[in-house]
Amino acid sequence: MESDTGTRTTTRRLVDRVAICLLLGVVVASVGGAALLTVYLNRVGDAVAGLQRSDPLPTYPGRPSAVGIDGVSPVNYLLMTTRADGTLDAVLIAHLSASRRDLILIALPADLLVADGVSQSTLAASFREDPLVMARAVEALTDARMDHQVRLDLDAFAGVVDTLGGIDLAGGRLDGDEVLAHLTAAPDPLSRSLRTADLLRAALSRANLGVAIADPNRFDKVMDALTPCLVVDTDLTSEEIRSTMVESRVRADEVVTWPLTATPAPSGAAPDPVGLADLRSALASDVMPSPAVVPTASPASQSLRGVPATPVTAEPTTTEPRPAPTVASHSSSPRVESTPTPSVTR
Repeated sequence: MESDTGTRTTTRRLVDRVAICLLLGVVVASVGGAALLTVYLNRVGDAVAGLQRSDPLPTYPGRPSAVGIDGVSPVNYLLMTTRADGTLDAVLIAHLSASRRDLILIALPADLLVADGVSQSTLAASFREDPLVMARAVEALTDARMDHQVRLDLDAFAGVVDTLGGIDLAGGRLDGDEVLAHLTAAPDPLSRSLRTADLLRAALSRANLGVAIADPNRFDKVMDALTPCLVVDTDLTSEEIRSTMVESRVRADEVVTWPLTATPAPSGAAPDPVGLADLRSALASDVMPSPAVVPTASPASQSLRGVPATPVTAEPTTTEPRPAPTVASHSSSPRVESTPTPSVTR
């Protein structure tokens, strides 16, 4: 019996390690057992090798340095989602902790005002000029290095959703077209980024159920559908992806979303100063909410202070507050925790 329990635990860890790559914009897959790990690592490596590539963000004077936690650096993936016409739809920073235990999706509105090195413009306007200009503007905004950039074509990603057999989002099982309609119906740019984060988390959970792995033919179809959706920088190699898959201890049900709120204006949205300060501090220290906290709410009015976003499946509306998330350091020293006191609604 102990052997069976150990096997199930190992399998779950392998599933989460491989599935987590979805949120890095690389793969929609999960592994059903240790014996399959090498096979699927190779298949994923082949898929990554076939992705469209862009130039990485070049070194420039004053560029933020990588954060080191006990000799290991967290990784920040700048995820930019686009529509068929090439316009920027949503912006997320996927922060993978140095411990490789926590993954936080930081949602930024596409109309957020940023300094692009010459003038102030929105993220969407900077993206139209050049995605690398936008990436540099995000580094200036957050004072954090964006290690990799990933562009995801949402219209093409709808085909991945269909290949997975739909995903559970907004209280029901949605197909690709319904997912796009759900994103389009978002009332404002921040809500659209939050819904995009929910989409990625829902797809991760769907992949985590072994939907593709149970059928190798479907797995290959998912890979075939995903490859044309993505553009990644040349520094995001197959070797790095495989290493991340092996090292990751993130669980699909522990991924949370933080929104950076902003004040709307005709020229663009100005970031909330308190929320921005919290974001910079979190990225600089790699101090993120405890992975034991399950996402419960995604109000567009909440700041970044540890407020988790909507769950993968809808919950009944209530005014009952949830306990605030704890904050933990990921160094090898004993965990030191404190409790912020945001006002969280469900």
